[in-house]
Amino acid sequence: MKPFPFILIFISGIISTSMAQKIAENQLPAPVVTAVHTQFPTAKDIKWETKKDHFKAAFKIDKREHDVWIDKTGVVTKHKEDFPKSELPDAVKKQVAASFKEYTIDDADKMETGGVVVYQLKLKDSKGERKVTFASDGKIQEKNPD
Repeated sequence: MKPFPFILIFISGIISTSMAQKIAENQLPAPVVTAVHTQFPTAKDIKWETKKDHFKAAFKIDKREHDVWIDKTGVVTKHKEDFPKSELPDAVKKQVAASFKEYTIDDADKMETGGVVVYQLKLKDSKGERKVTFASDGKIQEKNPD
């Protein structure tokens, strides 16, 4: 037997077990399901995934996409929401205008982790795009070229 196919199968197995796995709602711990349905009662078409020590629920509320990460006890550890550019805090809009004059806001996400809210923006100009994370007060948290 040639070693190449065996190595390929072995690597594929490692990759697939480290990635998130889809899971049916009836296979989740009750506190996880209860947390999402209680905190997001109007969530539609919830899709569930599991990865190691947490679960992820992806759904829509009023046409906005949400991703929520929940631990096995039902505590929401992270919430990411597709966010309208028009509803960004004024401080964030002013910082974009001042620090990224040549860019326009292409997409915005509001993220909350541990009670801290940040806004991750995808900014575009004629040369490309980049992601920049801002605190609610407009301070730049992180800049990443895409």
